[in-house]
Amino acid sequence: MKNVIYTKKELGSHRGRVLSVRETCADKDGTSYIRKGFVYLVSPVDAVPSKIPSPEIRVVKAIEQAKAIEKFMFSVKGTVYFKKNRIPFRVDYKHSLKINAVWKTHVLSSDPAALA
Repeated sequence: MKNVIYTKKELGSHRGRVLSVRETCADKDGTSYIRKGFVYLVSPVDAVPSKIPSPEIRVVKAIEQAKAIEKFMFSVKGTVYFKKNRIPFRVDYKHSLKINAVWKTHVLSSDPAALA
């Protein structure tokens, strides 16, 4: 079974937007909780700089075997410039993805493994 919740918020006077998606997926092996987030902030600037910094990327993965939980986090943070009616704008953005997988503990085979 899959459950999805989608939310969208406008920041005051068209300054930006926040989008988020939450999903829950359950099957016979476990349950996955997925959160996606997108944040955009827009501001006018005087000029576009000649050198734009590279986006920051962060990846984290952790496994808790005792609790049967696997966690994965990914985020990208950066800046993009664009022009509208000859006016330059700066867009700061952050995209994030978080996945928590909770595994059910069960015995796959009652017999011990045999070597062939």
